[in-house]
Amino acid sequence: MKKILFLSSLLITALFSRENPFFSLSEGGTLPVSSEKNDHKPPLTSMTYNFPNNSRLLKEVSFTFQNIDGSIETRKLEIDQSIDWHTPLILSQSSEQVSSPVVERKSSSVNNGFIQFIGSGNRMSLIAKESMIRSFTLSDPDSVIIDFKHNGIFEPYQKELSVRPYTKVKVTNHGHFARVILTLDGPHICNVSKTDQGASVICK
Repeated sequence: MKKILFLSSLLITALFSRENPFFSLSEGGTLPVSSEKNDHKPPLTSMTYNFPNNSRLLKEVSFTFQNIDGSIETRKLEIDQSIDWHTPLILSQSSEQVSSPVVERKSSSVNNGFIQFIGSGNRMSLIAKESMIRSFTLSDPDSVIIDFKHNGIFEPYQKELSVRPYTKVKVTNHGHFARVILTLDGPHICNVSKTDQGASVICK
């Protein structure tokens, strides 16, 4: 009985002789370091996103972020607004107020002698001495084709345009009709209508 009491007292003395009996002697009583990796990322200033040339409406934006506890969360922001794919989307985190870019709608007017082209915004008016026969669209490159009655002979006419979405106009001679080729800056839905003065083109 005396031996049992003696051994118990030795064990108790050994336990309380260390600050914390649950850490090994090699750790020297220091607290364990968390195994989670702390990634230091550069702060977000600004970034841009270029829309594909066939996009016309921005429906929503999705943000996926990491919380302070390491969990991943996704939030969606409803937009549902029309966009101009020529202008990039700018994402910025700044205390300064960023003004929205103004999209400039230029106008352009050219004349090859018997057809005049007047562009403003997304509309192109064709004023011709002869009536329109037909119209259709082509891709690669994206373009609008309009044929007019014309019996005269002329040299092919080509001119650069400075009004979106029209980049170039070309008029060629095909015997009994003249062909107008309006080259576009990308895919568009275009409506061609016959007018008293010639034709009207609206591309969206």
